[in-house]
Amino acid sequence: MRVLHFADLHIGVELYGEPLPGKPWSTRMQDFLDAFDYLIGYALEERVDAVIFAGDAYKAREPSQTHQREFARRIRRLSEAGIATFLLVGNHDLPNAESRAHALEIFRTLDVPNVTVGDAAWFQREGHVPQVLETRAGPLQVAFVPWPQVSHLLANSEEAESASIEQLYKLIERAISDLVAAQAEHIDPEIPSILTCHLPLSDQLVAENSGSELWMQSGTVPRVPLSALHMDQFDYVALGHHHNAMQLNAHPPCWYSGAVQEVDFGDARIPKGFLTLEFDTSKPRGERLSGDGAPRMQAAPNSRPFVSIAVKPREADPNEEVFAAIGKHDLADAIVRVEIHVDRDQEALLRLSEARRALADAHVIAGIRTILPEDSRSPLPPNIQPDASSPIETLDTYLKLRDVADERRARLLAAATEIIEESEAVGA
Repeated sequence: MRVLHFADLHIGVELYGEPLPGKPWSTRMQDFLDAFDYLIGYALEERVDAVIFAGDAYKAREPSQTHQREFARRIRRLSEAGIATFLLVGNHDLPNAESRAHALEIFRTLDVPNVTVGDAAWFQREGHVPQVLETRAGPLQVAFVPWPQVSHLLANSEEAESASIEQLYKLIERAISDLVAAQAEHIDPEIPSILTCHLPLSDQLVAENSGSELWMQSGTVPRVPLSALHMDQFDYVALGHHHNAMQLNAHPPCWYSGAVQEVDFGDARIPKGFLTLEFDTSKPRGERLSGDGAPRMQAAPNSRPFVSIAVKPREADPNEEVFAAIGKHDLADAIVRVEIHVDRDQEALLRLSEARRALADAHVIAGIRTILPEDSRSPLPPNIQPDASSPIETLDTYLKLRDVADERRARLLAAATEIIEESEAVGA
């Protein structure tokens, strides 16, 4: 049985894009669609039996009709090919108001063949049992945890009514653990099984949020301990939410697949794509994964490299050193930013218009920044440019400089993201 695991597609990212002739979207959105097309083509050509999508189809929590159409077109190709596809609801797939339908619900409403949706509504209807995908290679059990909605997880909890934030987070952690345990009890050990979750985990192996990962957060939940997932009941654990592919456990394999494309400079030079794995259905649990028991990383094409250039000229006239630093890089179709560290006398001689002409091959110039040694302003993090930052990135920079605690910073950024998305929806 061949399985493909991916997550964090984020259709609708337009940062650093340019208008695309003949299309109602930018070049950056086209990059994400091209990567998705590559994934779909791979699944069809390699005759994958099941696709596990671990959440976050879109950037916006209430995506445009165009974004939904483009996602549906590609999922339809999997459906028509007879590939069992599981769509887990991530935080970006949930609406701004709880009473509204989430972004993936339409697939269940239309009863799209071979497509299954993993959301809280399943547990309300069917109880805490995993779903079973009927693949060409036989049944596949899928237990799941969508992005936690507190109102669903703690609907019958009297403790939650008077709980503090810290106590509430503990209740959420316990509810998630109980949800996984309840599904694990229904797992048939003779049939391959996967647990898929869209969650932040508090394991030490999970690195600190990278640039795009933090400013794109929408909503916040506590980081869940890895032990809450009761992983020994499953052959594989497919995770979504963190944008960098990483392994959290070996037996059974527990992986974040990462995002399919780089979003900003915080993601630069980190491979993006999806994971593939094979089960030998004739073997017992714990021995079913082929090869060394680890999934294989399949890189998606990336047509927009992020290039950062930093130069500290030593000569009185800094221009030749600046041009030489730019000339060392292949900037074809790149998204590029330049930092020039100069003193006041050098700054007066800088020919920035010529520097821009030297960057002509770049797809987008994210910014050219001059930095003076006597500048009293606090230095910005290396992945942020003031003239190219989104409002959320700028807020993130401010909060970091104010030493705001990570948990509080994440909540503030999530709230700001929701405000911006709601204002964009009103103005659309």
